[in-house]
Amino acid sequence: MRRLHRVPRVLALVAALAGTACSDSTAPVTPAEVAGVYTLASVTGRGPSLGTFILTADGRAQRQAHFETRFSPYDQQLIGSFKIEGGTIAFELIPRDVPADFVWPVKGQWLGSYFTITYPDPADGPNIVELYRRQ
Repeated sequence: MRRLHRVPRVLALVAALAGTACSDSTAPVTPAEVAGVYTLASVTGRGPSLGTFILTADGRAQRQAHFETRFSPYDQQLIGSFKIEGGTIAFELIPRDVPADFVWPVKGQWLGSYFTITYPDPADGPNIVELYRRQ
């Protein structure tokens, strides 16, 4: 008889957990929720050796990257904007210190406290994938 009294409690617990597991993972993510500093955790391909992204509460983004090349190392600073829709993060970036007609539209996966960006290798190698984690 005791087991019959536990059944409603177990069913209530299962229903509560199922409701949590079925929450809407496509709910909009606002820039304010993700604002912060993200550091380069890993890279595949010929990407930067060091890097950070600063995402602000008003949707602005700043990327700083350090590249080691065969000829000489160089730093790159880009500024622009970002938005997150579903599981995708999209940036529109331009060089910070020079006027530019070129906008770099780069996308990746939004994964909560970290994200990726993926872009083609300029020398026709495999795609470059950078992973950034929130500090």
